[in-house]
Amino acid sequence: IIKPKLGLRPEPFAQAAYEFWLGGDFIKNDEPQGNQVFAPVKKTLPLVYDAMKRAQDETGEAKLFSMNITADDHFEMCARADFALETFGPDADKLAFLVDGYVGGPGMVTTARRQYPDQYLHYHRAGHGAVTS
Repeated sequence: IIKPKLGLRPEPFAQAAYEFWLGGDFIKNDEPQGNQVFAPVKKTLPLVYDAMKRAQDETGEAKLFSMNITADDHFEMCARADFALETFGPDADKLAFLVDGYVGGPGMVTTARRQYPDQYLHYHRAGHGAVTS
């Protein structure tokens, strides 16, 4: 998780991802980072993909990005996923879809699995602490 997980604009987030990937292999787009006014996914994701490609080229190692596609409706979630697949293109196998199952509900998880059966599905449980001990 890139910290702070809330407040980073697209360029600083992509730069932090690049620096992490030089020594690591997995970054997730945490739950509050899905598509913020200050960091819209259509601006952020291409920068993150470029950072990942540069890190892979420099290290010779595969990297993985888990993108939060959770949204307030299924159509928006699928639009985010489709944009991510388009952005990553031939590197779509290095892209996971994070779905916040507690916030989005079981239907979001089911939709993601059925619509994108070939993608890694990263179930996130943010918010569950409100109802568990």
